Amino acid sequence: MITGIILYFLQSAICMAFFYALYWLFLKRDTFFRVNRVFLLLTLLASILIPTLEIPFQPEPKSTIENSFHVLDAVVLASQQYLNSNMLEEVVVTATVKKALTWYQYLGVVYILGVFLFSIRFFKNLFQLFSWTKSSKILREKGLRLVIMNDDYPPFSFLNSVFISKADYQKTNFTSILAHERVHVDQLHTFDLLMIEILTVIFWMNPVVWFYKSSIQEVHEYLADDKVVNGAVNANEYKMHIVNQFAGGDLFRLANNFGQSTLKKRISMLGRIKTPRIALVKLLLIIPIFVVLLSAFAFTIKEEEKLDTEFSFKELLPMDLNIFSSLRSEPANFYSETKYEFSPQLVTHKINKLEYKETISPEEIKTITDEMPVFPGGVIALQKYLAKHVKYPKLAQTKQIEGRVFVSFVVNKEGRVVNAALARKVNPLLDREALRVVSSLPKWNPGKKDGEFVNIAYTVPINFQLKDLIDKPVESPDPLYSRIKNSSDYHLENILKANVNKSKEYVVVEKMPQFTEANGNLRKYIARKIQYPVLAAEQGYEGQVFVQFVVRTDGSVAKAKVIKGANIELNKEALRVINSMPNWVPGEQHGKKVEVKYTIPIRFSLN
Repeated sequence: MITGIILYFLQSAICMAFFYALYWLFLKRDTFFRVNRVFLLLTLLASILIPTLEIPFQPEPKSTIENSFHVLDAVVLASQQYLNSNMLEEVVVTATVKKALTWYQYLGVVYILGVFLFSIRFFKNLFQLFSWTKSSKILREKGLRLVIMNDDYPPFSFLNSVFISKADYQKTNFTSILAHERVHVDQLHTFDLLMIEILTVIFWMNPVVWFYKSSIQEVHEYLADDKVVNGAVNANEYKMHIVNQFAGGDLFRLANNFGQSTLKKRISMLGRIKTPRIALVKLLLIIPIFVVLLSAFAFTIKEEEKLDTEFSFKELLPMDLNIFSSLRSEPANFYSETKYEFSPQLVTHKINKLEYKETISPEEIKTITDEMPVFPGGVIALQKYLAKHVKYPKLAQTKQIEGRVFVSFVVNKEGRVVNAALARKVNPLLDREALRVVSSLPKWNPGKKDGEFVNIAYTVPINFQLKDLIDKPVESPDPLYSRIKNSSDYHLENILKANVNKSKEYVVVEKMPQFTEANGNLRKYIARKIQYPVLAAEQGYEGQVFVQFVVRTDGSVAKAKVIKGANIELNKEALRVINSMPNWVPGEQHGKKVEVKYTIPIRFSLN
């Protein structure tokens, strides 16, 4: 919200700067005083309103059609080992953070202080007017209320009142003064000044609004001078009156003064030749400026229509595509064949018709077929293809961007993948990568209905998620075999012997390990030892960290690693506490001590 307010003030300042530059360069020296007054007021209001407008804009109209498509459940590109160990009760770590003021909060304090001070000045001037009205002699002069002040102020007008000192009231040029102030009253200049005064209170940090105020007051004086000089008053005598009046006391800034500080400009403008009307063509310059500002700040590109149907996927089951990135910049292509499912589901929602090399009209897409399309090699081959070709964008890793992207596509009658589109977006970096890989899928065996090839729509979810992988998340079931280059490298009997002697990690044993500290309460021990990382707390990071570890035959804790992480600082702290645990009473199977694997979730939460 605060950033939105700052952005609004910045955009309004830019609008004012463009409009005022046009006035200063092309209109300021013209004698079209009424036109200039209207121009300044309207552009000032436009500068305030343009940043608030939201005009939807669609570059090319895209038709959306009602259709049905099948959801592909793709490969899991991460270890599911946290499902293959004992899940301990969750530990919750909370922290209360006193956040320091940010730069924009300091800026907000300064802004509010400025508004307060300028508001005091504004109301002080209003109170001064009220005080003069109550304490001064009031006369009626041809529809005007004449306030004769005891204070020595130059004459000024406010609404239908003309405030004048006793000394000026008794001067011979009083008629000229009154004629000048009457123009201000008749043309309602007070309302212009009230508006600009309020805007200077609100936009006091914007220097352009002060230029607007000065120019509007200047134009008011030009209008009054022009009206008086074109009346019964002698122009030369009037100029002398202006000079004499300028030598008077302080000015009252809230109202229209007879003696403004624009003395030279007013005298110069009185002697200037009238600007030819053809010069009004310069006003057309406002059109391109207005269009540019509208395009920059008001027009918003209408987003593609999102799915109307909510998807439901189980977080821990291998039912979608997960791209995991190690914070150590290790390869993200981890692959597990522990469980594969291909369960086409019929989901109805809107599909956006996007423009690609080939598109298929909605009428040609089937939802119910006799024979579904088949990827070459089957579902597992499709899963492996996606696992191999989807790459976690490096910039997304750096910015720690995660999320699930849904890509819809059609397998056409020839088996080619067409109409690939983003059904649900996350971030442009992830969206582009998911769309790129799906668009590059090789030919399928097309689907059939009534013996004829038909077009079938699918959607595949691809989940991008960062992991702080301390160890490789998936180990080969028989790692020694993977090191064999040829038959001469190892003897088969030695390999088998190594496998037999290799320690086995159990999940369930006859006698489970026992934690001895804190009266056997592991959660209490972790809650006492763990500390909320200061950096993570200050930056507002929360989340759940799953740590897997093994209780060895001697009771020590080993092989601790994060298998589902949050922020890197939270991951490190969770690992530190698990690695610092004292020895357990080891587990036993058939009277023999064995290694037992555990997983514990630790949730970090800010109050």
